[in-house]
Amino acid sequence: MKIAIAGFGALGARVGVMLQRAGHDVIGIDGWAAHIAAINTKGLTVTEDDGSSKKYFIPVMTPKEVTGEFDLVILLTKTPQLDRMLTDIQPLITKQTQLLVLSNGLGNVEVMAKHVSSQQIIAGVTLWTSDLAQPGEIHVTGTGSIKLQAIDHADITAVVTALNEAGLNAEVSDNVVEAIWHKAGINSVLNPLTVLLDANIAEFGTAGNGMDLALNILDEIKQVGDAAGVNVDVNGILSDLSNLLKPENAGNHYPSMYQDIQAGKRTEIDFLNGYFAKLGRENHIATPFNALVTRLIHAKEDIERVKLAKQQETFEI
Repeated sequence: MKIAIAGFGALGARVGVMLQRAGHDVIGIDGWAAHIAAINTKGLTVTEDDGSSKKYFIPVMTPKEVTGEFDLVILLTKTPQLDRMLTDIQPLITKQTQLLVLSNGLGNVEVMAKHVSSQQIIAGVTLWTSDLAQPGEIHVTGTGSIKLQAIDHADITAVVTALNEAGLNAEVSDNVVEAIWHKAGINSVLNPLTVLLDANIAEFGTAGNGMDLALNILDEIKQVGDAAGVNVDVNGILSDLSNLLKPENAGNHYPSMYQDIQAGKRTEIDFLNGYFAKLGRENHIATPFNALVTRLIHAKEDIERVKLAKQQETFEI
């Protein structure tokens, strides 16, 4: 398949490498100039858990530089930038192009529906992880999986086959919305709490009241899920969290929100805990933990951006 990965950061690069190794024609689309330049001139360096490294050569371009037509576009851009990305890559999308969204957070399908037919939309959720060490270099840890579902009953056999040829462990779901909420529940625990506790996933697991905080967050998510008609399996999320704490899975990983904070970027908090707090307000359900976590992450964003501004006089606050 000819595949474009829109959002070629840490996870996009890992998925791209796996697909290229399986023989697919892959290009990356991103907006980070230093990252693009590093990959296009020196290749993408992938460092494994055991410290071994290998270079891969995948062309990466800005959205407006890409030309051609694609069988599949995998969307891994941050949720707040999804609408802009889809606008910029519109010339690449034909009526036959399928679009698989694996971005974290809620509300992605609604954004996609403004740009393409529902027949072209595949909603997905992934537990694969990756860390961006520096421009052009990622560190990969553990394994993962993908659950996906065609929004309007389109044939996605070729997409599932391509993903599984690459070892991405893709599985068709008949209720991907529930799977997306499940992943959002995991992210609403690990992403903000690792930031606030300055820890990777395994280190978070050593926090004495870490899982108590997780349960507080998840209990609120279950309440708003009930109001929205979505079943939230709190015990299932807690079980997955326990597995992710193990170093052989994702314990050594710093979630994407942690990486964004370190880079002085705005995070996806409004599409995770903030989204659940918003649903709570709309349905008159108290969500004090999710609301507080959202405000603390926004405060952390501001603090880190000011610190970076002092270090780099040209940094835009």
